[in-house]
Amino acid sequence: MAVTATVDKFGMEFTGAYHKVTRLNYESYDSKTLQYAPPAEPSLDENGNPVPPMVAPPTEVWVKAVRCNFEVATYASAVTREAHAEPIYRTNYNFTPSAEAEAADILVQAYAHLKAQAGYEDAVDC
Repeated sequence: MAVTATVDKFGMEFTGAYHKVTRLNYESYDSKTLQYAPPAEPSLDENGNPVPPMVAPPTEVWVKAVRCNFEVATYASAVTREAHAEPIYRTNYNFTPSAEAEAADILVQAYAHLKAQAGYEDAVDC
């Protein structure tokens, strides 16, 4: 799985450059956050003076977070990749994957994220 897209790098244009995800990490972690109550409605006492609202202390809430980060190696062409040449450059990206049962595999999600980035709008799957 890879995509091809034209890139300008080092003052040269690489038409049909080959972009391959070479590293993909999935991270799942829990983090503690503070959750604050919504502000109370302003109220007045019997003399019409504003009453300071009672501020509820924040509560600690554990939140599950998931992230994917991946590295894309860009080769001059598919032929240079097949010849085991070194990539022209490498780029790193991050995204929040979908964990829904019907969601695509995270590698497919990584390529979808890549194609949403500047310079990859016209990328073609190969």
